[in-house]
Amino acid sequence: MLFSQKTESSSKEMAQRTVRASGAEIRVRRIQGIEQLMALYEQLGHAGQANLSQVARQVRQEMSSRSSLDNLMELTGGDPARTSVVLSYVTAWAQSEGHDADVALSHSYQDQLHTQHAGPVQAGMNIARGLSTISDDASLRQAVRTLYYANVVRRQSPAIIMQALLGMFGDKGFSVGLKMMSRALADDMAAQRPSLPTNKLRAVMLGLQSCRQLGSVLNSCRRFIEQMPRHEKSIEQAAVSLLQRLLGYASEGIDLRESQSLGRDLGATSPDSHLLMLNRVYPLIQRLPLGIWCDQRNRQDTLRFLMGLMDEQTQSEGLVPQAFGYSSIVK
Repeated sequence: MLFSQKTESSSKEMAQRTVRASGAEIRVRRIQGIEQLMALYEQLGHAGQANLSQVARQVRQEMSSRSSLDNLMELTGGDPARTSVVLSYVTAWAQSEGHDADVALSHSYQDQLHTQHAGPVQAGMNIARGLSTISDDASLRQAVRTLYYANVVRRQSPAIIMQALLGMFGDKGFSVGLKMMSRALADDMAAQRPSLPTNKLRAVMLGLQSCRQLGSVLNSCRRFIEQMPRHEKSIEQAAVSLLQRLLGYASEGIDLRESQSLGRDLGATSPDSHLLMLNRVYPLIQRLPLGIWCDQRNRQDTLRFLMGLMDEQTQSEGLVPQAFGYSSIVK
């Protein structure tokens, strides 16, 4: 066979495969409820810009080799909610062709997915539309959903959410991140099937609402950094990093080793400079919004620990800490 004939034959085969694929897609589109799946997929977005039928084709091929659920999730971008949508599409596609074995296989993967990731799947479905109205950046929406899965669905921690939002959006974009997270929480609570009991979601929402006060704490962190003799990062970066670190204390508390590490990182090179640093950091921690602490006891323990540490260093070194107008006892 001549090269031109081979090329023509190959082109015909490719065209036939395309026709078969498009024909299958048309059949799937006729199935009741499939348009809702496609709309949900668009709201979830895909960082690689792959459309639903393309990803479904890859997933179905991977399923045929009895691949692991993790491999399937990798094809769908790692998002449990998107994976569920794709598997539902694959199920509809297989049903339209009468391939019962593929239908059963797809159901099996869907069962595995919901066993391992039930909360994130439900959360992703609930919050997809709201996030898509705030941002058309699929990668950003994915990052916010991933944060939501980890720090709302699996672990309800306003402080860690704020840490992550600061790292993701920085100082200037922080308000946008807070808006996206608040919208996600509101949509999840309002859903027919919330990802968590509504009282837990409401507690996180109240914590986030109190975080509007963080702007003044961040400004104080900025002034703190400006008064340091030297710093490797920009003032904005250093201020955000300091606030993120303080938020960690609201979540996990602080111990002696961490207080020493904080002192070194903030330029304390001697007992008196370390004491001065603690005396200036204490009011910053004290001013963190009450709603951001994991509980009131953790706040009291953290502040008492720092106060006790300052008293101990004052007595052992014979030093008098410089007063910055913050000497109130833990309340």
